[in-house]
Amino acid sequence: MQIYYWCPFLTKIATIDAVKNSAIALKKYSNDSQNLTVKILNSFGEWDFFKNNNFNIGVHEMQKINAYNFFPKNGLFYSRFTFIIIFILNFFPLLKLIKKQKPDYIIIHLLTILPIILSPFISKHTKIILRISGLPKMHFLRKVLWKFFAKYIFLITTPTNLTKKLLIENKIFEADKIKLLRDPIISSKNINNLRKRKIDIPCPNDEFYLAIGRLTGQKNFSFLIKMFAKNINKFKIKKLLIIGSGEEFKYLNKLILKNNAQNNIYLLGFKKNVYSYIKKSSAIISTALYEDPGFALIEACYMKKKIICSLVNNGPIEMHNHSNMGYFFKSDNADDFLEKITFSENDPDSKVKIKNALIFAKNFTLYSHFKNLNNFVR
Repeated sequence: MQIYYWCPFLTKIATIDAVKNSAIALKKYSNDSQNLTVKILNSFGEWDFFKNNNFNIGVHEMQKINAYNFFPKNGLFYSRFTFIIIFILNFFPLLKLIKKQKPDYIIIHLLTILPIILSPFISKHTKIILRISGLPKMHFLRKVLWKFFAKYIFLITTPTNLTKKLLIENKIFEADKIKLLRDPIISSKNINNLRKRKIDIPCPNDEFYLAIGRLTGQKNFSFLIKMFAKNINKFKIKKLLIIGSGEEFKYLNKLILKNNAQNNIYLLGFKKNVYSYIKKSSAIISTALYEDPGFALIEACYMKKKIICSLVNNGPIEMHNHSNMGYFFKSDNADDFLEKITFSENDPDSKVKIKNALIFAKNFTLYSHFKNLNNFVR
C-alpha cells in the first residue's frame, strides 16, 4: 500500500507536526509496515528538514530546485503570492506523479485547492482524503469549490465533533463521508525526552503562567497582555511567559512597555522545545478567538497542567462539554477572565480537573490516531 501526504506550508504551524506524526504513526504501528510506503510530497523544499528522518518515511521532491528560502512567507499579500506560485509549480508535477505512481491514498492538508481541482483526474487512481485542519471558514467560494468536487473526494476528516457537525449541517459532502479523526498531537516518548532538557527562563525563581502560539490576531495575545498587566496585583502568580513568533511581535512588545509590565510579561519568541516550559509552568493560558483543537492545550492536559482558556469554537467548547477539566472564560470578557484565573489559584478541586484533562488528552496520542486512520485506509 502507498499513502502520500500533501501539505505545503510557509511557516511552522501545528498542522506540520500533525502531518509528520500521522505519517510516523502509520509506519510505527502498522502490522504490515514493510509493505507500507509512506511519502510526504515536498512541494518546493518546505519538507527538507524531514528528509533524514529515522522512520523510513520518504520525502518526495516535486521540484528540482529548493525554492523555500527564496519566496516571501509573512504578510497576507506575500503569503498569498507564494501559494499561487506553489500552485502553478506543482500543477503538472502532482498530476503526473499520481498518474504514474498510483498511490492508494493521498491525504491532503493546506493548499488543498490544487489536489481538489485535480481530483477528477487523480481520483481515478487514488482515493483522496481531505483532512480539515482547524476550523474552516465557510465562505461562498469554499462552499462552491467543495460542493463541485465533492463526488471525487473519498473521505473528509475533522479534528473535532463540532467541526464534523458544521460540515454535515452545510450539506456539502455526503454525511457518511465525514469522519472524526483526532490530530496525533501526543508522542509520549518525544514529550518525556524533551521535557527533561534544561531551558533558560527570565524568572527562574518565580512561578509563571505560559501562553503558546503564533503572534497573530487569532491568538488574541493583546487581550491577554492588557488583562494580565492590569490585574497583576490580584494574582498570586505574577509572571507570564509567551512563546511564539509572528507579525504581532513588535506590537505586543510595545504593549508590554506601554503597560509597564516588562518585569512581569516576557515574549520569548519561537521555541523548538515547548515541553520544558510547560513542565515548569503553573498553568497554560489561551485567549484565542478559535482553536480546533488547540495543540498546546492538549499537550498541557497530557502533562498534567491546569488550563485556563477562552470558551470558543471548536476545540475549547468540546473540551468544556466533555468534562470538568479546566477553567473556561467568556472570550474577550475581562471580568470572567479575572474570575477564572483567581479561582484557578484557589480551587480545591484542581486535581480532579487535571485528571479529567489527562483522560481527554489520551484521545490525541499517535496510537489512537493510527487506530482510527487505519480503519479508513485498509
